[in-house]
Amino acid sequence: MKLRNLIIYFLFIILFTNQSHGKWVDGNFALIQGLDKITARIKTLTINVGERKSFGILNILIKRCVFSKPTETPESIAYLSVYENKEKQLNLNKKNYVFEGWMFASSPALNAMEHPVYDLSLISCKKSRSTIKGSLPK
Repeated sequence: MKLRNLIIYFLFIILFTNQSHGKWVDGNFALIQGLDKITARIKTLTINVGERKSFGILNILIKRCVFSKPTETPESIAYLSVYENKEKQLNLNKKNYVFEGWMFASSPALNAMEHPVYDLSLISCKKSRSTIKGSLPK
């Protein structure tokens, strides 16, 4: 009887305690900085989650974007799929994936995209009240 009460007690503690429900907040857009190594031009891209955007011959898709709560150490993480958009691949209906994985804003070299012409790095993930149409939130 005591063991049963103890098990029920622990179940109530696990189910009904106020937990922080994770350290991450889902963002709905990411700020990505792209560098063209040939021309040395830098461009900042605002990309909504689930949206494809081009940078040179690269197509970038943000699949998920999360950032830490304000009470935690600042960090943004995004899951990206990047593929080349060459005419040869378009004619064959193939996608040449250059990068697919998590990218960290605080440590861009941790899981970097390797490409001979372009560099991409995550600046931050953010959440706005409305979906962005090509511009930063006000």
